[in-house]
Amino acid sequence: MGDLEDPEMNHQNGVDALAVVVKDPSNGTSSSGWFPIGRNRQKRVKRMEECSNSAPDGGWGWFVILAAHSTLIFREGIAKCLGVFLQTFQTYFHTTTSLIGWVSSFCITAADLTGLVSGPLCQKFGCRPVAMVGGLFAGLGLCGASYVNDVITLCLCLTLSGFGLGLALTPSLTMISRYFSKRYSLANGLAYSGSGVGILILAPVSQIFLDTYGWRGALLLLGGLCLNVSVCGAMLRPIYKPIIVENSQQYEPLLLCEEASKESATEIPLEVIPNGNEVAETVEKISIFQRINESLALSLFTKPSFVILMIVQFCSRFTYMGWLIYLIPHAIQRGVSPIDATLIASAAGVSNIIARACHGIVIDWKFLTALQMLTLSCILASATLLLDPLMQTYTLLLVGSLSYGLAGGIIFPVCVVRMKEVVGLDILANALGWSYGFAGIGRMLAAFLTGWLFDVFGNYNISFILLGAVQVIAVLLLCLDCCLDMRR
Repeated sequence: MGDLEDPEMNHQNGVDALAVVVKDPSNGTSSSGWFPIGRNRQKRVKRMEECSNSAPDGGWGWFVILAAHSTLIFREGIAKCLGVFLQTFQTYFHTTTSLIGWVSSFCITAADLTGLVSGPLCQKFGCRPVAMVGGLFAGLGLCGASYVNDVITLCLCLTLSGFGLGLALTPSLTMISRYFSKRYSLANGLAYSGSGVGILILAPVSQIFLDTYGWRGALLLLGGLCLNVSVCGAMLRPIYKPIIVENSQQYEPLLLCEEASKESATEIPLEVIPNGNEVAETVEKISIFQRINESLALSLFTKPSFVILMIVQFCSRFTYMGWLIYLIPHAIQRGVSPIDATLIASAAGVSNIIARACHGIVIDWKFLTALQMLTLSCILASATLLLDPLMQTYTLLLVGSLSYGLAGGIIFPVCVVRMKEVVGLDILANALGWSYGFAGIGRMLAAFLTGWLFDVFGNYNISFILLGAVQVIAVLLLCLDCCLDMRR
């Protein structure tokens, strides 16, 4: 980051100080003294502005990866470990398994759908405060759940926790895109590997907490751990760069006219800076629809490649969630022992983590583009699911599980890489928000439809074929996108 770390350019809050040099407009020279800012003076103002286009590809960026990785550990791990409490909640609250399952799903769904809100919030307030507030909500929701005495309050607390986890994820992934350019695929994959780590670690940890301290103590401990997501959010330090503004007559409108996305210091003449009345009149003329469009970045849906990615996210999350929920009971139904069925799931988790962590090398070294790798991964996922009825032995089920774990570990992080290519950095936070919204809808539908098919047909063969067919839709759309990409 070089000169950006100069302590003389930063004040106590980490936002860079204003350096003012009085300039004589007649000859273009500036005096050597330093003077306070005043109105109606000719001056040259130099300050630091948040930058989204200057990626250092390292440095503090590795800590940003660590923060995103840790956030994903809790984001996916908490959703998985709620299954550990299923039987306990059913017994304590004297209710049905399906109702408790819906309560748990509210937490997961809230985490996904919050992306629709977190993107605009990141654009308005910045990534760091949004992530910190999200971590606070996540921890307080779980801590509050440890004190509840009825199912409705439990649902509200878990939904608050899910809302917080979803709020913290989008800014974490957005900041990675700002810190990394050449090695972005690798950095994004390392962050996404936290998802698999969370699934493998938090479930057994939750079981230990449950056996030792009971469900209230276990939720309280998990809530305390989840508060660390706020610490991860505090690590999302913005990138700053100098912006130079010439000949401003007053300081106030200066801040309204500087653009953080410019790649170098720019000279802004006084004539382009509107006064307060003109700004107010301009704002009044903006329609409600335009404000909504700007906040939610609805213009994204005019890009065919972005629309394709949203459908791919929906299909892939639908498929992944159905596979994740029913993999173990599906293996048991085919005669595999419960212990071996668990090993099959664990093997898939390991291959998933390896794929997430290592696939970025292939993209960053230009062996394949992000679109090509995404297409191949979806082909592998759909083929594995469609061939599932032929996998009747433990060995074949293990191979199929490893294959799908590998494909699933690549699909979701590569979708983010491809999204950055399609929409750019400026509105990536909004794009990620929409992405998780579509993924949340797919996740919500998967558990119901695959379970309903099992109730109708009495086995999981049709369910897994349905999952494969849905994934084929993603494959066809990605092939179309490849054709569009070649034409461009």
